[in-house]
Amino acid sequence: MANDAAVERMRALLEAAAAELEARREDVLSSTLVWPGDGLDAADCAAFLLAVDERRAVLDAAGYVTVPRSGRYPLLRKSGIGVEVDLARVAQVSQLAAG
Repeated sequence: MANDAAVERMRALLEAAAAELEARREDVLSSTLVWPGDGLDAADCAAFLLAVDERRAVLDAAGYVTVPRSGRYPLLRKSGIGVEVDLARVAQVSQLAAG
């Protein structure tokens, strides 16, 4: 159950970030998210959100996450006219933030 909640919370954060990205970038014509075929990994979502909640990572409104001493990473990227989720980046940030 908790993992389902983590996925839903992560989806909501990413949807809000996609809308902000559309507002900020002229080349992004739609905030429509292209979700991965396999969906979001519940464990990665839970670890990512834990890192954000514990302030080991900072997520900004446009979908960039900053991990101290590691850098700033985009969680979304332009895909056609919309936006897609970079699952590899979500997993990477989850691992970096957990470390």
